[in-house]
Amino acid sequence: MKFNKKYRFHRITMNILKGCGLVLLSTTLSAMESLDDSSLQQVTGQAGADLSLKFSLNHDNNANFLCADLLYCRLAVSLNNRYHDGTQDSYDAQGNRIASATGRKQWLVMKGIQGTVNIQELKLDGEDVIYNGTPHAAIKLGFNPAKPIEFRNVGFQSLSIETDTCTESDANCSTGSSNLPGYLTPATPYGGSGFDANKERGFIGVNMNGNLSLTGDVKIFSCGAGHPRC
Repeated sequence: MKFNKKYRFHRITMNILKGCGLVLLSTTLSAMESLDDSSLQQVTGQAGADLSLKFSLNHDNNANFLCADLLYCRLAVSLNNRYHDGTQDSYDAQGNRIASATGRKQWLVMKGIQGTVNIQELKLDGEDVIYNGTPHAAIKLGFNPAKPIEFRNVGFQSLSIETDTCTESDANCSTGSSNLPGYLTPATPYGGSGFDANKERGFIGVNMNGNLSLTGDVKIFSCGAGHPRC
């Protein structure tokens, strides 16, 4: 009898496991189906959502500049593979310059980049858009003019042109243990106690503070073959 009970329990366990396997298998094989505009119109829901978004770069909680290492608070751009030595550059039939990989690359470096953008309220909702008599389900984004988008200390402290340093001669600084890209040039802050005190050396800076108040809404919807831009 004990053997039969164990055997019966074993069969029940196996049946349960088989049932679970079938449930998991059916769940795995189920696929999502696309909905057209008429099907989307049949979907009903409650009110939308109010979102708040805040983006902060190199700032503390009070939107003050915070950077542990000035070398890594920069944004650098190399335009058209510009090198400091253009003597071996060539030009195509249309007169466009073809830069040669000779000399050291030059960078436009924005030092002390920072900023905080606070979107206090962004309304997310849904609405139908009527085009050529046909309703289209759309995502609706709305704004509250009483809660503007806040910009705090957005910009950079100084701008400069930096050049790669390397030990190679007439090469592109791709090898060598002492090669250093221009955007990692050691920081050299201004001294004293004036406006530029403790800021990196450069020839221009940008700092923006303000509020952007928006009214109206933006509707995003898919369009069919009848729309001129589809």
